[in-house]
Amino acid sequence: MITGILTAPTWTKSPGSRPRRPGFSIIELLGVLAIIGLIAALVFPRLGSLGASDLRSSGRRLQGMVQLTFNLAVMEKADYRLALDLDSQCVWVEKNINGTYEASKLELLSRYCLPDQVYIQELEVLDRKLVSTGTEHIYFGMDGFVEPARIFIVNESDDGFSLFTDPTTGRIKVYDGRVGYSKR
Repeated sequence: MITGILTAPTWTKSPGSRPRRPGFSIIELLGVLAIIGLIAALVFPRLGSLGASDLRSSGRRLQGMVQLTFNLAVMEKADYRLALDLDSQCVWVEKNINGTYEASKLELLSRYCLPDQVYIQELEVLDRKLVSTGTEHIYFGMDGFVEPARIFIVNESDDGFSLFTDPTTGRIKVYDGRVGYSKR
């Protein structure tokens, strides 16, 4: 038999204690700052690699444009050219129609501008001068020949690739860094 009534304990303030204010203690704030610091340490190194990712994808895009243009020139028995505007950092493909070059209507060969942190630093078509400004062209013949050329693309960290066209296969050979014709 239960004879007493259970009651909840009551808290009384001890004399001289301060009332507790709402908010966070210094320990809680330090814990949150440590977690934020840990997350930042994991995320920020990856931000630097975004430029390298853009550089690789831009190199692949140029490589694909060159190979597709080469194949079209052979299949359609038509002359094409890859236009590279080094001032606006855009590339596109043009087809020779009755003696006049017109922009290709294919989406994959339409005007493509490189991302802001990636740019074509120089273009060298063999037997022509090295250029770093203006618009230059790489020509593709209907007989399955592309002009030998080197495109050097870099990102803002000065990482770069040298892309070389193979005159007989239309393929692109990619080398790390700035590579000239004599160093291949």
